[in-house]
Amino acid sequence: MIIIESKDSFDWVALSSAIISFLSVLVAIAAIWLQNRHFRKQREPIIAPAIKSFSLELPTTHLDWDTKEELDDQFSNTTIPVYNYGGTTAFNIGYGYKFINLKEMKKHLDHKVLGINFEIRIEEIDEEKESFDLIFTNEVKTRKMLEIRRYGNHQNLIQPGEQIDILLPSYFLVLISYEFQLSGLNDIKLPVLELTVDYNDINNKKWMVKYLIKIDTFKYKNGKLTSSFVSEFVSKQQINKKKNNKKKRT
Repeated sequence: MIIIESKDSFDWVALSSAIISFLSVLVAIAAIWLQNRHFRKQREPIIAPAIKSFSLELPTTHLDWDTKEELDDQFSNTTIPVYNYGGTTAFNIGYGYKFINLKEMKKHLDHKVLGINFEIRIEEIDEEKESFDLIFTNEVKTRKMLEIRRYGNHQNLIQPGEQIDILLPSYFLVLISYEFQLSGLNDIKLPVLELTVDYNDINNKKWMVKYLIKIDTFKYKNGKLTSSFVSEFVSKQQINKKKNNKKKRT
């Protein structure tokens, strides 16, 4: 029997081979892209606070927890650690704090019944300037911290696998001390901070990360507080990306 192939017959084998070859190329390109992306991620700084556990006798409310010296109006000398979990150095570290539950703390303090020699108030909240006053009295003195705002501080760099210690704001310690020393354990409300850290990577890209900083579960007995400062991730973004894109278009 003689089989005559039609000139108009379609070569499905050739088409299948072409499709398979095309898909193989796509898979190879995707694999290379994922590998490069993973490599870049490994080489990026990863900046995050670590848990800091502590157990201490709380000092008088105008004194620093670590040094027992009088608190500054801006930053205390009590610190929390911030690590670089990435593969390259982070440069030009800047950080600051926002008082997240400011209004809730003010309302709580306004209804607090204190002793004769103790008083603490949050006043003059300015939402536009994001500032407030903190006035407090203890058995030693009266202090006024006026126009408290988001103060900034800096560190030079964080090497891969290493840490820096960043300062906590003074008002944070004052409020915590008052809450534990002058409240029943069922009437404690604690301040929560939003920590913002910005830094440059080795390619001079600028990043900003945000974390909530607060006190974890605690034990307070006979003037001694045992607890931890813990963090909760909020966001991360590249903050000079748009500027760089505009420069490339011009």
